[in-house]
Amino acid sequence: MHFVKSHMRLFLVTVGALILVACGWSRFPSGELVMFTAFGPHAFEGRVLVIRPDGSGLTTVLAPQGLLDYATAYGNSLKSFKSFILVSVDQATGGGTNQTTLSIAQYRPILNLFTSLQQQLPPGGEGRGVPSPDNSKFVATMSPPSQPSAVNLWLSDFSTKQFRQLTDNPPLTQDNNPVWSPDGQQIIFVRVVFSPSLSTSLMTVATQGGQPSVLLGPSDGVGQAAFSPDGKQLVFTSVNGMEVMDLSTLKRTVILTPSKLYGSPIQYQTEAIGMSWAKTQDRIVLVLINLATHQNELWTVPVTSDGSNLQKIFTADPGVVTLSVTFISN
Repeated sequence: MHFVKSHMRLFLVTVGALILVACGWSRFPSGELVMFTAFGPHAFEGRVLVIRPDGSGLTTVLAPQGLLDYATAYGNSLKSFKSFILVSVDQATGGGTNQTTLSIAQYRPILNLFTSLQQQLPPGGEGRGVPSPDNSKFVATMSPPSQPSAVNLWLSDFSTKQFRQLTDNPPLTQDNNPVWSPDGQQIIFVRVVFSPSLSTSLMTVATQGGQPSVLLGPSDGVGQAAFSPDGKQLVFTSVNGMEVMDLSTLKRTVILTPSKLYGSPIQYQTEAIGMSWAKTQDRIVLVLINLATHQNELWTVPVTSDGSNLQKIFTADPGVVTLSVTFISN
């Protein structure tokens, strides 16, 4: 899912303009956390939250401020003074229009403040941005002004402010849910083609450049994927349920059949906004939609072959959608 509006540009959010939360990262629960966004149900109500993998310790990281809120949030750590998260900010611009831009939210004593990502992306519609494992770069989904129905991946360097295009799509083709490999050498993503019929493929592209290649084609129906912490495996949702693939042998193992993942008869479907594999435990987090209540729910899934010990850790209020989810250390 890509969040774009016309004529969006990266903008500078000044320190004087935004005072977000009157305390620092240290107020969050300790250990590895699940960070996610809760967007809606009304305009300018999107916020960033964290929760422990067992469902306890729900805490707001960034709360909406007037005519400004948050659609997605990604980061690697909340541990130190240098920690930051990359957020897509939705802000009213007057005349009934909004713009969505990417910015860094970073701790400064005593306040959480935005710092600039100005001129680190080309003009266009901005979606989600995901920092690299070493925090030196980020990948962003972008829609060119001339082709708003196309979504491409761009890579940008935080220090040099240089950016380059990783993928170049025709209209009605969108590259979504980018995920870095743990060594930072490649990015996997889901390519959605809307015409002549809807199809998805799991793709990979080297961060140094080159043509993207297909990992899993349209017949697999991949919706989202994530790397294992050591980079040797992928977990993904497909027509077979939830699978893990060994990247050295390409051997695939179903860890959740469709009936165990979605219920029988079907009670859930995936939101397909991404999933994440914890660094300190063999556990996956993803978003499911409860078809009876139409509410978004966060679930954790152990990486086992028997489909046991699934756990629901959060249920969004009616009308609230989760647009990003990731594990983050603290």
